[in-house]
Amino acid sequence: EDPKTLRITPWDKNQIKEIEKAIVSSNLGLSVAADASGIRVIFPQLTTETRQTLVKVLKEKLEESRITVRKERERVWDEIQKLEKEGKITEDDKFKAKEDLQKIIDETNKNLENIFEKKEKEVLG
Repeated sequence: EDPKTLRITPWDKNQIKEIEKAIVSSNLGLSVAADASGIRVIFPQLTTETRQTLVKVLKEKLEESRITVRKERERVWDEIQKLEKEGKITEDDKFKAKEDLQKIIDETNKNLENIFEKKEKEVLG
């Protein structure tokens, strides 16, 4: 097989047709060929337009990830505030936890950005 070909060999050979159908219905522009032992998926040559579309998808995924991180930060912050109101932590502990939380969030966002930049370079070649 060449670098643009993916060979899928499922444990359960009865699933070959279902897997083939799922890949075809994904509308990714892939060529699919099934045989008795598995499925061969051939990826097309990437055009400039396809690469730009992939980068757009990457940007959308990056933004979705940032939103997820923000929601999680809000959830954890609410939990910290709740613990302080219940008297389980002090006000100093609350602000220390907030600082620690923000450091984690900043590091996570930096990692997400680094992953995006690396993948963008790979896609644009």
